Amino acid sequence: MSEELLNDGPKLEGEITRRPLQFFWLVDCSGSMRGKKIATLNQAIREAVPEITRALEAHPEVQVMMRAIAFSTDAEWHVGPDAVKLEDFVWPELKAEGYTATASAVELLLQELNIEKMNRRGFPPVCVLLSDGYCTESEEAYEQAIRRLDSAPWGKKAVRLVIAIGDGSEYDEQALLRFTNHPEVGVLKADTPGKLVEYIKWASVTASVSSSQSKTFYNADEEEDDGEGARNVILASAPESIQIEDANEVF
Repeated sequence: MSEELLNDGPKLEGEITRRPLQFFWLVDCSGSMRGKKIATLNQAIREAVPEITRALEAHPEVQVMMRAIAFSTDAEWHVGPDAVKLEDFVWPELKAEGYTATASAVELLLQELNIEKMNRRGFPPVCVLLSDGYCTESEEAYEQAIRRLDSAPWGKKAVRLVIAIGDGSEYDEQALLRFTNHPEVGVLKADTPGKLVEYIKWASVTASVSSSQSKTFYNADEEEDDGEGARNVILASAPESIQIEDANEVF
């Protein structure tokens, strides 16, 4: 773990301390994502990165550190495990093959949400899960991973959002709903390329901005949020405001 992540971060002119905001993409690249789905996802994340940068221009105290987990038959780091500064982040092309090891992806995420690896005074992490199918691991493995995520200090405080890709019959909405901790948003259902692009932009920008406005941090003595009790980050906008132009073009 770099010194920058363990300390409060480098100081800007005017003695502004930059606090890290850890951002994790968890991306399904199973065989069912082949074709238009994976192509749209690759392009959408590339387009989302400069949107996040622009949205955070008014928050120079925030240093977004980005990573990505890709999961198919197994889960592995697509970018990471070392985090990359947002300004240096480049999305490598993902290809689709294999099954859907969602539980393994959550377990890999948990390794990095460990208190010893996270900056205790960093902003709440952002975790965006994208999937188009049922977890092909056991239900017990998935439920155990989610329980561990719910009980981990930074897992509880993270902004966790889900985007389901494709027709509703292709994925398990209730299982995906277990990942998110924003029931007011629920599962964002992207059954068209346009929706996938806009939901990726909305989720990544809104979660990053909302986390950066939070006073929450991990208190090693109290194991509670500072100033906000056990509340999760309040999202700054609602997905209902998204304008979709190609609503009739389905995957």
